[in-house]
Amino acid sequence: MNPVGAFADRVALVTGGAASIGRAIVEDLAARGASVVIADRDGPAARKVASELGSRALAVEANVLDGASVSAMVQAALDRFGAIDFLVNNAGMLGPIKPLWETTDEEVARVFDLNVRAVFTCTRVVARHMMERKRGSIVTLASVAGKDGPKGMSIYAASKAAVIAFTKSWAKDLVAHGVRVNCVAPSLVGSTGMQGEMPDWFSSDSVGRIPMGRPATAAEVANVIAFLLSDEASFVTAACYDVSGGRAVY
Repeated sequence: MNPVGAFADRVALVTGGAASIGRAIVEDLAARGASVVIADRDGPAARKVASELGSRALAVEANVLDGASVSAMVQAALDRFGAIDFLVNNAGMLGPIKPLWETTDEEVARVFDLNVRAVFTCTRVVARHMMERKRGSIVTLASVAGKDGPKGMSIYAASKAAVIAFTKSWAKDLVAHGVRVNCVAPSLVGSTGMQGEMPDWFSSDSVGRIPMGRPATAAEVANVIAFLLSDEASFVTAACYDVSGGRAVY
């Protein structure tokens, strides 16, 4: 599937691409031959990844919560590579793990701003470019939490359920313009920033709910994303692909 060189004529923009799952996605796409735009609020980290990948990688310091920054991010990608074929909306956050009655409006707004509103902003800007070219593929990181609503994670789960829902709507909006839109729903992914934010008991409970008995690796998530971006998935749109080791409930 998608051997080395398969993406040699493609340009991928990955938000939150400097670390964790985002870095795994960037490295995977670059290994398949894509030119990659590593967009991250941590500019030095993004530049470090780009320097390791060589001339076909561009680091862009970007705040996806700010519309002007998003527009500048997209323009920097176009100035360097002339086009954007793939968009991976990876930037996101876990937020607080607490019961409903302890949550605050500020916590809800903070999680939804990054996990939902910022994805609208990024996708809206990139989709307009893709529509002009009549081609493109978009993948957003959802979560199995958006399907099964874990206890204590109502804010995060709701934000990822929104990702699944808007993926299906956007796919129908964009299908006539040659653009496919999908999302992936991982279960717990090992050795990531989000896992580090979880209490030990919560992380252990999450692993215990996975029939395969272990977390996913970032590379396993990146592999599924590469498939969905590729022409091998040419008849796949409006889909939510689980990378959950059997955990997903539907």
